[in-house]
Amino acid sequence: MKLTRLTTLVLCVAVMALIASDVSAQGGRGGRGGGGFGGRGGGPGGPGGFGGRGGGPGGGGGMLQLLRIDEVRSELDLMDDQVQTLEKVGRDIAEEMRGDMPNFRDMSDEERQEAFAKMQEMREKAEKKTREQLEEVLFPEQYDRLKQINIQAQGINALRDAEVVKELGLSDEQKEKIRKVGENLRDGIQEKIAEARESGDRDKMREAMQEAFAGMQEKLETETLAVLTSEQKKKFEEMKGKPFEMPERRGGFGGGRGGFGGPGGGPGGGRGGRDGGGRGGRDGGGRPE
Repeated sequence: MKLTRLTTLVLCVAVMALIASDVSAQGGRGGRGGGGFGGRGGGPGGPGGFGGRGGGPGGGGGMLQLLRIDEVRSELDLMDDQVQTLEKVGRDIAEEMRGDMPNFRDMSDEERQEAFAKMQEMREKAEKKTREQLEEVLFPEQYDRLKQINIQAQGINALRDAEVVKELGLSDEQKEKIRKVGENLRDGIQEKIAEARESGDRDKMREAMQEAFAGMQEKLETETLAVLTSEQKKKFEEMKGKPFEMPERRGGFGGGRGGFGGPGGGPGGGRGGRDGGGRGGRDGGGRPE
C-alpha cells in the first residue's frame, strides 16, 4: 500500500503526540504550548489519534488547517471575504489556545488528572466553537465538501472524530475496540523506540522508527475497519465524497498562502438567513452567481 506524505504525516503526528502525552502524564517536563488552530506549526492531526486520551485527531481544528491549502480553497470556491473571516477565526482560536503547558513533573497524581481534564475541556470547547464558526462563514455546500475532504485527509483516524462516530452510529463497544487497536499499535511502537533508545545509537533509533511505522497504516486500517459493520463501512466511504487529490507540500503539510493565524485577516461576513439573503461580507453583498 502506497502512503502519501500527508497520510504518513497524520500517522506520525498522531502517534508521537500520544507518546508525548504519556510521558507528560508520568511526570515529564511541561513545555510551551503551540500549534493547533492556526497557531505555530499545526497539522491535520493532534493528541488522541491512536487510542489516546481526548478527542479525535481532526474535527474543527483539522478543517481549519485544511483551509490553509490553496487547492482546498479553490475546491471550495472561497470568496475573499470568507478567507478574511476565516483568518480572523484562526487568530482568535489560536489566541485562546495559546499558553504554557502545565508542568506535570511538579504535580501530584490528583493535580495531574485535574490538569488533563482542564486541557481536554479547553480542546472540546475550541473544537465546538471552531465548527460553529466554520458553519457560519461557509455556505452549506462548502462546509459539506470540507467535511468530506477532512475525512479523506484523516483516513482511518476519522473514526475517532465525534461527528463521524455519531453519524456512523458506533456503539460504545465498537468505540472501545477501536481505541484498543490504536492503543496496542502505540504500545508496540513505544517498545521498539525504547529498545533503540537504550543503545544510544541515533542511526539505530532512526531505523527503529522507520521499522515501527512501516506497515502501520495497513495494520491500523485492517484492524479498525474490522470493527465496523458492512453498512457502516459503506456509509464511511460515502462520507468521503468525491476523491480529492491532496497536494504534496515541500517541508510538510499546510503550505500555501499562510495560516489562518497570521497577519492580514479582516472582518468577514456572516451567513445570510435561511429564508432569504445571500452570505456576504460585513458591508453586504451576497455570493456572486
